[in-house]
Amino acid sequence: MTTAVTEFTVAAPAQGAFEDNFTAGMRTALNDVPGLRNARLLRPRKDAHGYLAVLHFEDDAAFTAYTSSEAFRAAHTDPTHSLSDDNRVTVFEAVTQV
Repeated sequence: MTTAVTEFTVAAPAQGAFEDNFTAGMRTALNDVPGLRNARLLRPRKDAHGYLAVLHFEDDAAFTAYTSSEAFRAAHTDPTHSLSDDNRVTVFEAVTQV
């Protein structure tokens, strides 16, 4: 399994709009992506302001195909990203699963 995690820094006043818009964008852009097992937007607890978008793919081939797909382009041209102050992507490979 391959997991892509994007961390978004979002100022407090923009958090509600970010959540609403990002969630709607995920539902639209990620619908029917081959090999995508699930996708989540995680909200930080307390006063932190970093969100995590976590996408789990069946394997590296599915992730790589996604990065060159129309779904990827649509997700990354979404104006929701302008609500974040910064973002960082990290890709992980599963070592073990319970």
